[in-house]
Amino acid sequence: MNIALKANIYHKDVERQVNCCLDHLLGKGVSVWVGKELAEIVRGRSLPVIDSEGLPEDISLIIALGGDGTVLGASRLAGKSQVPIYAVNLGNFGFLSTSSVEEFADHFEQILQGEFEVEERMMLMADVIGPEGSVTIYTALNDLVLHKGSLARPIEIDLKLGDDLVGVFLADGVIISTPTGSTAYSLSAGGPILFPLMNAIAVTPICPHTLAVRPLVVPAEYPISLSEKSGHRDVVLTVDGQIIHKVREEDRLLVTRASHVTRLVKPFEGSFFLRLREKLKWGERERK
Repeated sequence: MNIALKANIYHKDVERQVNCCLDHLLGKGVSVWVGKELAEIVRGRSLPVIDSEGLPEDISLIIALGGDGTVLGASRLAGKSQVPIYAVNLGNFGFLSTSSVEEFADHFEQILQGEFEVEERMMLMADVIGPEGSVTIYTALNDLVLHKGSLARPIEIDLKLGDDLVGVFLADGVIISTPTGSTAYSLSAGGPILFPLMNAIAVTPICPHTLAVRPLVVPAEYPISLSEKSGHRDVVLTVDGQIIHKVREEDRLLVTRASHVTRLVKPFEGSFFLRLREKLKWGERERK
């Protein structure tokens, strides 16, 4: 088996955890490529480093050591190859993780034996279309957020679904979220929780300046068109909370379902609803 290893290098114990993981992987006879962020940490092991061109063709699994942000980065690394991602949580939350670091050895053994399942998670594609016809393309596993930058004032957002005008409204921004991302920023902004395998998109305004504007759930097949009409010079598009693109008033943002998916190794125990209860405390109430 050929494996790509990515990690959150800012975790307080990352060097020890990465080397423990590598000791186990190499002891099992697998071949390991590491993300370029790990080049210094593994410099004494003579392991190949993944370059900017993306995954080698024969990689069969990506291991993401960290939290949900590491999974999002691994999703971009996988790209259209759709190599499965095995997420090992190093932190406290890890909503997208498959295993805790303590479970890694046992669960990886099951993966080696082929005793695991994979979920396909839909992704979004964003085309930022300039007035001169230029197009910049991004993909997101969680969400795309059109929002104001540092200025504490609302922006005017023009929102269309297909050929239909949904409305023009003032808000601090709007979140376009996949079902996977519905439990992230969108949820914090009052958006709905979507079952992760749904074929739908959540549109969640951020602090709209009217009670009449509320979150929407729309079919994933419908293109969503957004533009910013207030003329502010400090409006940006944020992709999965990790990439920022400055948006001009003349630009148009077209969001569609991506042609490829992210494949996540499913947790070995429990369900999505168990995750909601354990991680987000859904349905819990204080008992006296």
